[in-house]
Amino acid sequence: MSGYGHPIHKFITKRKPRVSTIIWLPKVVTHAPARQRAGDRYEIFAQQAITIEPKTNITVEVGLGVRMTSGMCLVSLRQKLKQLRLSLQDGTVLEDAEDIIITIQNNSDSPVTINEKDSICYVNYYDA
Repeated sequence: MSGYGHPIHKFITKRKPRVSTIIWLPKVVTHAPARQRAGDRYEIFAQQAITIEPKTNITVEVGLGVRMTSGMCLVSLRQKLKQLRLSLQDGTVLEDAEDIIITIQNNSDSPVTINEKDSICYVNYYDA
């Protein structure tokens, strides 16, 4: 008992679980995004061969949209593409998107080709 005559457990309240909703909107594409890890992550594939010239960038629709009541989605480029000196200009999705769009930048001195059906990135949902 506390010094005020009330048992301490009376002051402890249970936190209500926060309910967040995410609705993935996969598009009809040739190489569909692959759902992973209980649905909070998708692997994204190139729909066609892409060549990115040195010191330039290209914008790509990933074939996956999202609606979310809270949280965010982070896009991460595959490690093998990072090793070729490719990077994402912005990989954060903070609001609903009919199709997530990414910009891949080639930081190398030579062209880089991504073949059709190659895995290019992951889209991960994180509850805030």
